[in-house]
Amino acid sequence: MINVLYVGGDKTDIPEISDNNISLDYVQNGMIALSAVQGNDFDAIIIEDQLPLMTPTRLLQEFNKIDSGIPIISMTRSNERKKNLLNDYGIGLFGYFDPSTFDITELVNMLHHAKDFRDFRKNVPRTAARHFNGLGFEKIVGISKSMLNIYHLMCQIKSKDVTTVLYGESGTGKNLVAQTLHNISLRRERPNIAVNCPAIPSDLLESELFGHEKGAFTGAIERRDGKFIAANSGSIFLDEIGDMSPSLQAKILRVLESGEIERVGGAETIRVDVRIISATNQNLEEKINQGTFRQDLFHRINVFPITVPPLRDRREDILPTAMAILIHLKKKHNLSIDYIHHDGVQALKDYDWPGNVRELENTLERVALIHDKPIVSVDDIKYILDENQSPIKKEEKVIEPGSDIHTDIENLSDKESADSVNAFSGEIQTLKELEYQAICVGLERTNWNMTTTAQQLGISRMTLYRKLDQHGLRKKD
Repeated sequence: MINVLYVGGDKTDIPEISDNNISLDYVQNGMIALSAVQGNDFDAIIIEDQLPLMTPTRLLQEFNKIDSGIPIISMTRSNERKKNLLNDYGIGLFGYFDPSTFDITELVNMLHHAKDFRDFRKNVPRTAARHFNGLGFEKIVGISKSMLNIYHLMCQIKSKDVTTVLYGESGTGKNLVAQTLHNISLRRERPNIAVNCPAIPSDLLESELFGHEKGAFTGAIERRDGKFIAANSGSIFLDEIGDMSPSLQAKILRVLESGEIERVGGAETIRVDVRIISATNQNLEEKINQGTFRQDLFHRINVFPITVPPLRDRREDILPTAMAILIHLKKKHNLSIDYIHHDGVQALKDYDWPGNVRELENTLERVALIHDKPIVSVDDIKYILDENQSPIKKEEKVIEPGSDIHTDIENLSDKESADSVNAFSGEIQTLKELEYQAICVGLERTNWNMTTTAQQLGISRMTLYRKLDQHGLRKKD
């Protein structure tokens, strides 16, 4: 059972919610709500967009003074409330929904995520609890179960000096996890040095890491200390360690085994006390089989592995991550953005984000700069995503619901492929034609219901929108 406090509303506002193993307690205003929180253990709080006695923003601030661990969800009936959403995310808002457009399933899922996050925070050691905020851990944003697993692992080693390797696709935020591991460790007051290994030419990387003596190579006009000496007593983050040459891997292994380094061109052995955190987007075991990564180094760095999941596998984190990005962008560019419309949120969730959080950040920055207005719409987001995926627009083909799909396919064959004709004539179709036909049939059967069509085709709704643009398809008015 999920215990929810509903401030400013009653059973008529969200009547279906009680059928989903959710218990609602109703209070009329913020003052009563503050008293109720002190005497009860709620899993989440829903706040109406207009309250007597105090604003929702003020109530959120007061809740944080009492218990910052209760997830708070806001209704957004009015434009006035929407103006404060971005600010409220900055002070701990967990989520929001518009009663006029939301699906009850979305709210139920949000409340389940809220309870999971609440329960997790209550069970972490007291020494780790201070690192949590309303939407994540330190500067990491994420409330999904996969992110909670990562927070659990990080709490396990926060006071332990353990070598850690981070796995994950490019753009998932491995560098932020590495930074956080240092910030919560016993070395947090000491240096933390990050090295992007692929960004430095391989013949210079050894000098960058270990330093060099004067005259060690052309251009070495004086002795220079490297990153390991700069990180002494602290941490060093070796990003994309899988790209490191085998000869340099051997020297990293020596640091891990003995804590010793030598400058390039030097004979002096220097002892360093450095915690090594590394990251890679590659399969190191495959690289071992290929002979490009040392097995002994793998076992040394793989003491405590953490895998950072891609954004498409934790879609519940997309909205809070997007709002955190917009908070930063609003300050950076002095923007007027306050809110992402419900359809815009759905568009972000439907997209697969192959570039992960880095791509989301890039997309939102472009949206913010091109469409600087209080409400980010689905069209604003689709404009940027479509520009990324299919910058060249094709001639539109208008399809009326109930039209003859076979005729359209034959017309497409005549226009775009002299060698490919309708499959119904017994000859081979191109993949483009097959895709076109499948989309046409799906749209006809569902009467252009995008969600149902996308589900039947086994693709996301945003992918379907892109396919319509690529094929130049639009519904006749």
